[in-house]
Amino acid sequence: MNKFLYLLLAVSLSLSLASCDKDLWKLDDDSEGSYKPVEGDPISTTLDNSGEFTEWIKVLNYTGTYSILNALYDGTSTAHKYTVFAPTDQALQSFYAQKGVNGIEDLGIEYATAIVKTMTYDGDSLKLTEKFSADVTSLVYTSEAGERIYLYVNTAGEGFLLRNQSAEDTIAISRNYVTCSNGFVYTADGVLTPLVETVLDRIADGRSTIMTEALKATGYDKALSTVADTTYVLGSRRVSRRYYTFLNVTDEDFARNNIRSLADLKNQLEAVAKDASVGQDSLLKQYVQYHLFETSYTYSDFAEMVGTDSVRIWGTAAPNQILMVHRHLLKEVEMTLEDGTTKLDTLYYITFNDDNDTYEKASIRWYNKTYDVSVDVGKETCLWSSDRNILAKNGYVHHISDWMPVYEPSQSTVVWDLADYTEVRNTLGILYQPAAPVSSETKTDLSRLSCYTVEEGPDGSSNNSYSSLCYVTCKSNLKDCLNHDRVVFNLGYQGSVTMSTPTLVKGKYKVTISMAYLTELSIIRTSNGCKGGLMRLTVDGDNQILTAPYTTITKSLAGVYETTLYEEIEFTETASHVFKFVIMDPAASTNSKFSLQFDAITFTPIE
Repeated sequence: MNKFLYLLLAVSLSLSLASCDKDLWKLDDDSEGSYKPVEGDPISTTLDNSGEFTEWIKVLNYTGTYSILNALYDGTSTAHKYTVFAPTDQALQSFYAQKGVNGIEDLGIEYATAIVKTMTYDGDSLKLTEKFSADVTSLVYTSEAGERIYLYVNTAGEGFLLRNQSAEDTIAISRNYVTCSNGFVYTADGVLTPLVETVLDRIADGRSTIMTEALKATGYDKALSTVADTTYVLGSRRVSRRYYTFLNVTDEDFARNNIRSLADLKNQLEAVAKDASVGQDSLLKQYVQYHLFETSYTYSDFAEMVGTDSVRIWGTAAPNQILMVHRHLLKEVEMTLEDGTTKLDTLYYITFNDDNDTYEKASIRWYNKTYDVSVDVGKETCLWSSDRNILAKNGYVHHISDWMPVYEPSQSTVVWDLADYTEVRNTLGILYQPAAPVSSETKTDLSRLSCYTVEEGPDGSSNNSYSSLCYVTCKSNLKDCLNHDRVVFNLGYQGSVTMSTPTLVKGKYKVTISMAYLTELSIIRTSNGCKGGLMRLTVDGDNQILTAPYTTITKSLAGVYETTLYEEIEFTETASHVFKFVIMDPAASTNSKFSLQFDAITFTPIE
């Protein structure tokens, strides 16, 4: 949980304390230190003195955030600063009129707080005139509400444009800013609508009553309305965000399949079930899980393929149940951009389980990789963007065009990102899978997560740069790493990691591994004073091999390289499988440069 949220909790839980002692608030968290007002002109005071932000000051006072934006951190860490995009009085009055209310109190304190958090950034303060250049005309940051906010240079006039992740609002902000003792203030001519809806809220919008009933009947309504979990480990509070993706079926699409009630859905599931002994309640639970992913995926994530493939397998929340995504080329069209230039763009649409002829293929309408525009392609008009990428606080909802019962597709290529686990995503939050190479790596210890079984070697490791199992984001020298991240094995001699693969369709596969190579790993590549990173690999406790994959790299340049682990391996059932890596190179304990840095493992079907 970030500092801003801790402060919000401190204010909301300690109002009586603040009223008695305005110079000191105790924080209800695990850090030491306190927050206190500072001398000079901090943000709230600056806004109050301006006279242009009277209504915004009311919002800050109503939510208890006035004092937060008037304070600096007074502890062992450096003072943190805020950037506030402050709406003018006119902007807030227009926002109230849009919402049909008279003032901020009519929206409620929770919604009002979400507005403040959406319009506030805590971190390295955003001096936009320094951030933008001729080559950099846009940037992305994460607001205190946890939503990605996009900033653009306003080509139509001075200043900048601000847009939220859901693309519902675009507002203009001033080019000039006011420097305060604890940050910066920009003037905003509007208010970004805060993201307050959960995945459940997005589904329960009145168009999907059958699916909403199914979620309630199976208990998944509680999961999809949960944003974060709070646990205590040895007295320390740990907050883990939850993220979901749900492929939703509206009542209209159910009706096209003669399903008009929850009872109809149960009967249909029973009719197509392979095992007649499974009850309707169990089938309904599996059906809901089959439409659920316990991570957040955008529509473009589903449309991304591996190499030249046009088919990809995805695991679902239903145990050992997967679906197949087909990407179809629709048409190449010439797009006219805002600046009058043109660009050739490719239109795709995707379908699920396209090799099943027993029912209509499910799809998420049409997909355009870059732009949300309507294009007449003769068949029908493309891009019903309201059906996809429906953003929620805890993930995404995509409406699909068929009821999509569970079934087993044919084999297809599966790429296993070794960090692609729900627990990893929920632990890292916004740091997980950066959209582009990072300027500075972040490292996160994974060794205590339950999705990995980690055993360090008896002599440990001499490499102090990484934890025993470490998640690391990638800079541009490793730009080809899948999702711009990697997992570092720093276990020492005879240390091991055990982890489960995604669900794989039964059949034969060739198995390859991609590795992140840095010049510091040249001792392994050249077997200089070590055994080339030798490790023992088993699958499901069998299929044992000894391999030193880094020795297959023939170049000394940093990058991502691939080598084969198994020329052929056969799985006799559709299921997840257990891989165990044991480091068998003594240098893993004695050499401070030793580590094995893996990106992904790919399973390619063998006919």
